[in-house]
Amino acid sequence: MPRQERAERTRELVVRAAATRFDETGFASTSLSDIVETARVSKGALYFHFSSKEKLAEAVAAQSGADWRGIVRAARAPDGPTLQALIDMTHGLAHRICHDVVFRAGLRLCDDRWPGEERYPSPYPSWNRAVALLLARSDRRGELLPGRDLGQAARMVTATTAGVEMLSRQDPGWLAAPVVTGAWDALLPALVPAEQLGRFRPSGNTSPPGRFHPPDPLIDPAAAPTAAPLLLAPRRVPTPGRGLGGPGEPAGRSERAEPAGRGGPGEPAGSHVRLG
Repeated sequence: MPRQERAERTRELVVRAAATRFDETGFASTSLSDIVETARVSKGALYFHFSSKEKLAEAVAAQSGADWRGIVRAARAPDGPTLQALIDMTHGLAHRICHDVVFRAGLRLCDDRWPGEERYPSPYPSWNRAVALLLARSDRRGELLPGRDLGQAARMVTATTAGVEMLSRQDPGWLAAPVVTGAWDALLPALVPAEQLGRFRPSGNTSPPGRFHPPDPLIDPAAAPTAAPLLLAPRRVPTPGRGLGGPGEPAGRSERAEPAGRGGPGEPAGSHVRLG
């Protein structure tokens, strides 16, 4: 393997390993030794690419932010009914959060405080703007209830998706397709005339979009190419006492997801605010 390609490969491994640790334990509780252990590289290899844990967090956030901007940009040119495009987008977003550890860790970094650092701005304001854009377009096409308050409707959809993401940090079952479908079963009657409900599929029309990174054999030796189709679901690890009573689970019996795949999303500190 050429030296430059090997260096890029090592950098990607380190970023994914850092994202995995940030996702599992948060920025403050993660050490560089933890990241080295997960990536299975030397400390010298890590320091060749990143001078500090803060720089690693910036790389994770930068990749996550770039991928988030791609999702928001997709809202500007949907095909078919606009409201259905929004439904499909929320299913794709839930799939991405579930399976892309760097994307997921980048969202968590928005809520982590660093010593002497400002918190990463939340990506949800840009998501709210994208939702508002799609709902306005949907209204112009006659898909929504006449006179519907579009600002209030956008906030309702944004709050629902943000709530699902926050709850999924304790119980990944909140990201399951039936949960997202159930949310739209409840939302659609508040948005669409009764006679038009049949035009829309709460379960979504398309396969989840976005880049998915399968397990990396250098990080997870159990991952084999022939097993990739079976690794689309996160590995679920019991975590007694942390349950929120999420979908299908009593309180105290939730599970924590360890991603079957190491993959993911970034952007320097403070850049998430400009995702739209």
